[in-house]
Amino acid sequence: MRRAAVAAALLLWRAEAPLPEGNAYVRGLVDKQRHREEVLDLYTYDLLSVREELDDRGAIEESHSRRFEIFSVKGRPVRRLVEEDGRPLSPGRQAREDREARELAEAVRSGRAVSERPGIRLSAILDRYDFRAIAREPLAGRPAIVLEFTPRLGARTIDNDRLLRQVRGRIWVDESEEEIVRAELANIAPLKRGGVLGASVSSLSTRIEFRKVDDAVWLPAEEESVAAGRMLLFKKFRRRFRQTYGGYRRFSVDSQESPRPSPSPSPSPSPFPSPSVEPIEHLWSFLRSS
Repeated sequence: MRRAAVAAALLLWRAEAPLPEGNAYVRGLVDKQRHREEVLDLYTYDLLSVREELDDRGAIEESHSRRFEIFSVKGRPVRRLVEEDGRPLSPGRQAREDREARELAEAVRSGRAVSERPGIRLSAILDRYDFRAIAREPLAGRPAIVLEFTPRLGARTIDNDRLLRQVRGRIWVDESEEEIVRAELANIAPLKRGGVLGASVSSLSTRIEFRKVDDAVWLPAEEESVAAGRMLLFKKFRRRFRQTYGGYRRFSVDSQESPRPSPSPSPSPSPFPSPSVEPIEHLWSFLRSS
């Protein structure tokens, strides 16, 4: 009872404290976010990726899933496919997937392939937005600061900046640990790719949840995104993408080591899944897959 009373008093005291200035507060988070991204490279983990085709009412018409094992080589995530639609790959196909993962890892180590993480890291784009602290809310029993963000005017020298200029949202920051624990993103204008006959996304929303892993670092637990629009001018689509991360194992690939195939792990029930795809990078995947 006493512990609960102390926690309640702490939440009340923080609720009455003034909110920080948004942009200055977020600038203070950048170093921690960079550290989080570096920590990702120390783990291998499992990724369950589900793509669902939805009807106009949001009911599932078709669903496909893929499970990967992911490890990092010089900061570059390498995926090894181990399961499709809930079924292990055939021995022949698994051997091909293992060979391709080994070849990519060797290419990265030798410098024949890009070693930088492809896409966009969150720490690199925080300056792209204007942040405003709007509230203090309890999240999983812990006080969190809620910040809204909107794109700043003008172009930036960031990959996919054309997309980033069309996104706004909110982030929740654990006040005690100053770590991002939730993010919600949505488009403010149609997103287009491929010219007149390409894809146009009229509605896009993404939610990312983070959890504390190994009592050491906050990493994404799951992502869910829903997109609706048109392809080839006339064909409508509505899709939901869900990604769940889990099964952390400490892992590194040095210059003498090759990734070793291992049995496909079962889905992790742990609430501490792990991450590879950054929130903003995941938005762009909608346009690539449309």
